[in-house]
Formats: sequence, structure tokens, C-alpha cells
Amino acid sequence: MRPLAVLLLLGAAALLSTAADEKGAKKAAAPKDPVPAYFKTAEAAKPYPKTLAPETFQHPAQVKAYAVARRIPGVLAQQPCYCHCDKMGHGSLLHCHIDSHSAG
Repeated sequence: MRPLAVLLLLGAAALLSTAADEKGAKKAAAPKDPVPAYFKTAEAAKPYPKTLAPETFQHPAQVKAYAVARRIPGVLAQQPCYCHCDKMGHGSLLHCHIDSHSAG
């Protein structure tokens, strides 16, 4: 689960990043691009899309990523995907796991 944890931490860090102004006060850093699509609640994402079976893949990291997607779809539904696949119709990071898009 380490690759997923790193991905989630990077996403959280990007959302929570701040910048200090000249007076030393902190304010939110403006993102260069808008935050990609995601669901504000797990309930809003239901019914969850069916993800690919982990057994479809051979690489251990891919198998684990797709197994995690099956185990915690509500969490992934609330995460944006920063490859901007929302432009292809994906609604969240969960949608990257309905096909081999997430496998790279």
C-alpha cells in the first residue's frame, strides 16, 4: 500500500500547501491549474464503478493498487487524479481503476 499512501500524501500536500508573504503571514498558495474532478463525499460517488480485477495484472505494485481500489472505493472517489483524466470523463481517482489507465 506504499505507492497509494505516497500518492494520497502528495495529493494532500498539494491541497494544503501554503506560501508565506513578505510580512511572514501564511496564505494559501494559488494552484496553477484548477483541482481536477472528485466527489466531495463517498456517498455522492455511489454507485461505485466496477474496477478491474487485480489479477488482471502481473506487476506487484499494479496488483496492489487495483486491490486497494476495490477495498476502499469511497476514499479514492474523494481524491482528484492529477493526470487530469477528468478531461476524458473520469470523475475521480477511483475512475482511473475501471480500466488499465492507472496501471501506467
